[in-house]
Amino acid sequence: MNIEELKSNIKWWESKRWVFNVLVGLSGLFAIFNFLAESQYKWTFEDTIGVLIWGIGANIFYSLGTLLELFDWYYLDSKIGIKSFRLFFFISGTFLSCIYTFWCVLVYFLGTAF
Repeated sequence: MNIEELKSNIKWWESKRWVFNVLVGLSGLFAIFNFLAESQYKWTFEDTIGVLIWGIGANIFYSLGTLLELFDWYYLDSKIGIKSFRLFFFISGTFLSCIYTFWCVLVYFLGTAF
């Protein structure tokens, strides 16, 4: 892999970051608004900070896709071939992030209800 290929890999991941952010954000918003509509919970500033921190954390984990490809290229001479699995990693990672986000909102609101 050369520098141009590295730039291409980064461009591939970064061009899909917005899709990841929209889908994970929508799953979180759906869960939050669904549970807020069904409970007496009052939204606070701390909740907003928590959502922002969650978004930053999700994007840090999203960056692992690029880092795994770089690790495979630099240290393993592309022996694993992570590049050929990038679409699978993107789709499964996005799906699992959406499910995990929804689940954490569920646990959070169920914890405040009791």
